[in-house]
Amino acid sequence: MVNAHSDEASNGTLAGKRAVVTGGAGALGRVIVTTLAAAGADVAILDLDASGAEALAEQVRATGRRALGVGVDLTDFEAVQAAGATVVSEWGGVDILLNGAGGGAVSFFHEMTAQTWNTQIERNLTTVFNVTRAFLPSMIEQKSGRIINIASIAAISGGRLVRGATAYAAAKAGVVGLTKALAIEVAEDGITVNALAPGAQATPGRDNDTPERREALLDQIPTRLLGEPQHLADTVVFLAGPAAVNITGLILPLDGGHSI
Repeated sequence: MVNAHSDEASNGTLAGKRAVVTGGAGALGRVIVTTLAAAGADVAILDLDASGAEALAEQVRATGRRALGVGVDLTDFEAVQAAGATVVSEWGGVDILLNGAGGGAVSFFHEMTAQTWNTQIERNLTTVFNVTRAFLPSMIEQKSGRIINIASIAAISGGRLVRGATAYAAAKAGVVGLTKALAIEVAEDGITVNALAPGAQATPGRDNDTPERREALLDQIPTRLLGEPQHLADTVVFLAGPAAVNITGLILPLDGGHSI
């Protein structure tokens, strides 16, 4: 079943909009995809997990929205360009791009291999370039678009919530820099570019925390609350909607005050 959504996200503010979500088959991505669809958007899901992307697309189509599930290695520039061309051809363009794919790896810097470093940069920063490069030309042509990147509070705080996240933090800091520079570059084309910087999220992976680990984590968060994926997804809908037309270059922490 498709997840339930807040009334705010379900008010049709994105009716008729065409969205692309990378990493949409993952735990957080699924919430974003279904929330965008509930707000009225058609959604293309780009993910390495082709079967997961298509299964989710089928669920979205069952709600009456158009949806595409596209299996693609987001680190492969040419493959991403081809996938992007397919989506643009199918839908005639894209209005919203959510760069959500990525993932961290814990490795202390003095022990880190070049492979670990390169993989983290590739997964978390190069993928944003590859996908944005695929869809930006069509947005420029239509003189409108919303690009929303998922960065991380690690890019702002240095990764205090998880020690050994240097490569991940560096890659996400690159996403922050890309977001700000691109926002300036395409502002006159009617395109906004913003980033969300989530802190620790209440995703299924957190269920493996020991009570001691959970308490230590909450001690670093002023609100003592983990981020809810639904709240992040609702923020994506806001930044993609009409009320955010003059918001660009924003790096918005969703971290319970951790970065204060």
